[in-house]
Amino acid sequence: MKSLKEELSRNFRSFGNELKGKYVETFTTLETNEGKYLESYERLSTLEAWRAYLLEYCISGSSLNFFLEAQNDALLAHTFARIGSWRTALQSLRSLIENTLFCLYYKDHPVELNLWENGKHQQSVSDYIAYIAKHPRFYSVNANITGVALLKKEYSTLSKAVHGSSRSFRMTKKEDDFPALMIPDITKLNQWLTREAKAIQIVNQVLITMFSEHLQAAKLRNLRKSVSFAIPTNLYTQIRDQFGIRLFKIPPENP
Repeated sequence: MKSLKEELSRNFRSFGNELKGKYVETFTTLETNEGKYLESYERLSTLEAWRAYLLEYCISGSSLNFFLEAQNDALLAHTFARIGSWRTALQSLRSLIENTLFCLYYKDHPVELNLWENGKHQQSVSDYIAYIAKHPRFYSVNANITGVALLKKEYSTLSKAVHGSSRSFRMTKKEDDFPALMIPDITKLNQWLTREAKAIQIVNQVLITMFSEHLQAAKLRNLRKSVSFAIPTNLYTQIRDQFGIRLFKIPPENP
């Protein structure tokens, strides 16, 4: 037993050293794509804008905590992508969507929120999605504008990464790949960026729909400028016509 513990101790130290080296190698390789990570970070800024300019003032602190966790999930996804931990980065994107849904559901359900805080309320994510889809602010609006259509499609895709039910999301393709903790693969970076852009887009479209009256006309200009980083320009006209919200095709450098 003593010899086994000594061997495990040596292996542990060796693994730690290899981990540090792999981290540096992967981060350095992927850092050559700084511009792509900057685009990701610009999209992430929309979440901080929603929290700082609006959510802190119009929902309860307990509901806001779900969004704070969602924002942290997005930063974790970005961080894992910076070091090539692609599947974990995708898992964090799914959590971003989930916690945003929790935030919006529990802001409308204080009784259920109290039960949740006491470990007595639980339902499937599909129930939260169904609630949003049937919400008075959503059900009469085109699902492509509210983000619900993309939400249903993208959540299904990200779930494959979470459950490992698709070979394309595996970190280990064959036995020789193990362990595959960090992979400096540009193709995987581009694939992750696609998923990340859609996840952030979903959150922004859902929040626009839920809180549209706060962004109409000249209201919350800085929030609308930030949101413009996350919404495809081909949706700007539809959002303006549906909600009376003007986004910025090229966010001005000066406020």
